Amino acid sequence: MQSQTEHSAQADTSAPEADERVLLLEEVNFKWLLAGMGLWIDMVRFHKDRRYAARFLALAEASDSPALRKCAASLQCKKEASCQ
Repeated sequence: MQSQTEHSAQADTSAPEADERVLLLEEVNFKWLLAGMGLWIDMVRFHKDRRYAARFLALAEASDSPALRKCAASLQCKKEASCQ
């Protein structure tokens, strides 16, 4: 019984790391999708400057690329969820 409890505790602590990895992969995807359109983004600034981030998210959401629009919508959702 004790080993099951220890396993559950380990699973709970790894969940935030998994979320962070998924977010990182989405950000990398976003960066390269933008680069494919000729737009270069500074991801450090993207995290620190809300207006800078909003500008790139708006450009992405207005894009002809369904993949870029989907990625931008997902990042926007995650950014809003982290603020609440």
